[in-house]
Amino acid sequence: MAKVYAFDVDDTIEGLGGPVTIESMTHLRATGHLVGLCGNWAAFCRVVESWWQIVSFMNVGVAKEVLLTHLKEHLPGHEDYILVGNIPGVSGTSDDQGAALRAGWRFIKESDFAQGMR
Repeated sequence: MAKVYAFDVDDTIEGLGGPVTIESMTHLRATGHLVGLCGNWAAFCRVVESWWQIVSFMNVGVAKEVLLTHLKEHLPGHEDYILVGNIPGVSGTSDDQGAALRAGWRFIKESDFAQGMR
């Protein structure tokens, strides 16, 4: 069954200060998972030439936990809901771990995802 992956951008994705490769995100999408952005979507679109072939959603003007809560509510039936991102003071500045917790999503630190954790 498909999972929903939301990725923070800054300090998370390659080319934007992070270790998560565009290739790994593309692989998730190609294998049937829903992939989106929960962060600096404009920077991602500037850096990733064919961004629309990878991402299905992005947050524009809403807090991360609001977007995540809406996605979980309106995209039911997925196996898991996962936010990949930062822990403030450890691996970036955004509180992605806190946003995931508040929205009822599972959290994976960007370096753990880059090392294969799914």
